[in-house]
Amino acid sequence: MSAGGDVEEEAAGPRTNVFGEAPVSVVQLNLTALMDILSNLLFFLLAAFGATIVMVINGTVPVQSADESGVADSKRVVTVNVAVKKEGFSVSALGTAFTEEELDALGREVPLKGKEHDFATLGATLKSIKQQFPKSDTVILTPDAGLRYELLVQTMDTAREYETKEGLTMRTVALFPTVVVSTLVK
Repeated sequence: MSAGGDVEEEAAGPRTNVFGEAPVSVVQLNLTALMDILSNLLFFLLAAFGATIVMVINGTVPVQSADESGVADSKRVVTVNVAVKKEGFSVSALGTAFTEEELDALGREVPLKGKEHDFATLGATLKSIKQQFPKSDTVILTPDAGLRYELLVQTMDTAREYETKEGLTMRTVALFPTVVVSTLVK
């Protein structure tokens, strides 16, 4: 039994490694709580970054220049509104240096031509406004709900530019190049 007892003593005695050193105790790290905190922090950082991207607003700031000021010219500018309806177009204008009567004189209803929208009359109406206010470049489109997307695209194309014939060649002329859609198209 002494041989078996010696074995038990050696097994129960102090353990050493090959070099005779005492073994290092094993450390177990529980990283679950740290990973939970980091994943929550990452989620909030990504959400905050996404919110800053959505909230960016394009704008311009005044710049000091040696050229002439455009303040006087901006008073001779109108913003054209085109309401796209199932019954046709309704054209109106906005401007800060004009009376209601002057702005109302620019407005016009463009009814349907047969069963289709009359883009030729709309284009002629927009051209007459552009001839009176050549520095104007913005048109706001307000479509009714339930209109076809193609109808809105055709209206945008009519408001942006028109073609004119010069001699034997056709030339594209900008009308209101800045087109703003005021409501969401469904």
